[in-house]
Amino acid sequence: MRPWSLAVSALLLGVVLVGCGSSERPQDGDGVSPTPALPTAKTRYDLANGCWALQSRATQGWCARSGSGYAMSAATAKAAEPFFLKPTALGKYMVYDQSRAFLTGNGSAVSSSTALGEAIDWTIDGDLDQGYTLYSASEAGYLSAAADGSLSLVANAANAGKFGFEWVENCSEFPEIATNTQGETFKGNGEDQPVLGFADVHVHISATDFLGGAHYGYPYSRFGVEDAVGSCQAKHGPNGRLDLVGNLYAGTPEATHDNIGWPSFIDWPAAHSLTHEAMYYKWVERAWKAGLRLMVNNLVENEVLCRLAATTQLQPLKNCNEMDSAVSQADFMHRMQDYIDAQEGGPGKGWYRIVTTPQEARKVINDGKMAVVLGIEISHLFNCNVRYLANLTEVSGCTETDIDEQMDRLYDLGVRQMFPIHEFDNAFGGNGIFNGLILNIGNFADTGKFWGTYDCPEDDYLYGAGAIMSTVPGLGNDPLTALLLPILNGAVPLYSSSKLQCNSRSMTNLGEYAFKKMMEKKMIIEVDHLELKMKNQLLDLAEAQTPVYPLVSTHGGHGGISMTQAQRILAGGGLIYPYKGNGRQHVEMLNRLKPIKSDKYLFALGYGADTNGMGSQANPRGSEAVPVSYPFTLFQGSDWGPQFAKVAPVTFDEQVSGERAFDINAEGMAHYGLVADFVEEVRIEGGREALDALYNSAEGYLQMWERTLNR
Repeated sequence: MRPWSLAVSALLLGVVLVGCGSSERPQDGDGVSPTPALPTAKTRYDLANGCWALQSRATQGWCARSGSGYAMSAATAKAAEPFFLKPTALGKYMVYDQSRAFLTGNGSAVSSSTALGEAIDWTIDGDLDQGYTLYSASEAGYLSAAADGSLSLVANAANAGKFGFEWVENCSEFPEIATNTQGETFKGNGEDQPVLGFADVHVHISATDFLGGAHYGYPYSRFGVEDAVGSCQAKHGPNGRLDLVGNLYAGTPEATHDNIGWPSFIDWPAAHSLTHEAMYYKWVERAWKAGLRLMVNNLVENEVLCRLAATTQLQPLKNCNEMDSAVSQADFMHRMQDYIDAQEGGPGKGWYRIVTTPQEARKVINDGKMAVVLGIEISHLFNCNVRYLANLTEVSGCTETDIDEQMDRLYDLGVRQMFPIHEFDNAFGGNGIFNGLILNIGNFADTGKFWGTYDCPEDDYLYGAGAIMSTVPGLGNDPLTALLLPILNGAVPLYSSSKLQCNSRSMTNLGEYAFKKMMEKKMIIEVDHLELKMKNQLLDLAEAQTPVYPLVSTHGGHGGISMTQAQRILAGGGLIYPYKGNGRQHVEMLNRLKPIKSDKYLFALGYGADTNGMGSQANPRGSEAVPVSYPFTLFQGSDWGPQFAKVAPVTFDEQVSGERAFDINAEGMAHYGLVADFVEEVRIEGGREALDALYNSAEGYLQMWERTLNR
């Protein structure tokens, strides 16, 4: 973290908080040239993030502060209280006054308050011609103005007041994180044309309640940044001492961290802070401005870790069913789309669009927006877990009928990409081993059995296979052992080999059925997390199709991928986009894949960041690397090819969130907004060739998707 003096901190916070100093539309702090003033709000959506005076059409008075509340006592709009209207959802707003208090419902009364909560959320209906009504759902009342100018809430809609809005100056802008950019991002060349932009094919925006609440924070909140990424103390305990899952993954069960996020962000977000929000929507917006045009969001859950976290947080009745969590997360993704639409001025106007076909994605991307594809990454896909009885008899949690029904359920939710297996064995087969201790204990807790293993074959690997298995957790008397041993209930895994071990469980008959049904449904199928030999079995099934069924690897193989397997994936029209490293690592992977690429298909290289998914993010560049210099400008200069000739440059300053500045050189991928800085890393490390491969990656994904469907 870069140290800041109190004076600089106050200045930065002031830049974020103060707005509406002119009659022009308020800016988002990005330095974008101001757009023309809006003299009227023709629809309720036009009120978004604007500075307005509120007038009663009945009394013609304007709303002003009056004691601890408000009254329609001002004679002109200039004399009225300037309100900043921050959307909480489509057609819903917080009404934020100059003193940074909210218009608040309080029974049948109206007051001002600085507290966040339902009483400050107002539904606004109507239009310029009819006038607008303001309704408080929490108080079940409509705003009404009496003849003397006093305000109250009335239950009967027929008695609701009608109000108008006029653009004014001098609002206090609602606190928000800025993207710290100058310039407008680009659009495409037409609805059905090839797209320009890069793809992140593996993130977890929706992991808001992931692991039974072990994850803290939200990519957005109706009540703003303070509510979305404020203090994690309620979930992680004082000084983070109850962050059991995060500390477990880090191997330091007694670790602590500062609870406070906004506005100081002392200890998080950070590249290796795995249980704190790193995909706040303004950070994602910064990445979109850098050219992110396609994102795959995987609905994710882990029942074992969910139960562990729920027990720690004294929530024994927490629903940890992975399929139920996925359904809830799909709904969250649509609500987030609506929220971003609300910020941008109405339905369909946001830069974030959920798509279910490549045709939809092309239209969205060529309109300059980001296409979001829903995937799923859980261990109990279709509820198909596996349990072993005391005599090691295997019991499957699902049938072929269950697979058919649950696949239809997910498809109807918009899911188009699937991980058949995640971190533990299931009814389809074995997971790819990449951790020899914690996940093996998790597998025991989930299935009743430790992994059976064999020596991983010596081979030329794109991604290494297996792990050295641990017989006893830790050293026997350390905090990690104390935490894990009760889960084992006296059982201890025994492994005699000192070689890397692979999972001996391969594809089951039920697994073969599930894979064939996925192909019938034309799902995009992931090979990552499958056991090494099981990857071969899936490739055999894919190559038996006419034409070959494309397969994808989106975040590092997990369980190993040999160079032969990688070549088969690419030859079959699939894609391999690596786990996102820093710019140097990205270019290294590009050079490893070039010799085995297929000349039949567009060669491109996106990435899978796995952000919010318990995966560490990219490390700092290192002292030996050429640093990223701030500010930097994308889309201009000799490294940018002819496809960028009509793309206007966009300049990126160091990203500042509240009082905290983030420097990719020193901190690596601390949060998702630094994806833009990663692009500059790629330019420094790989020049035009690397940029071409990166900005072809959205098109490469869409062509793979089209091959999946058009068969």
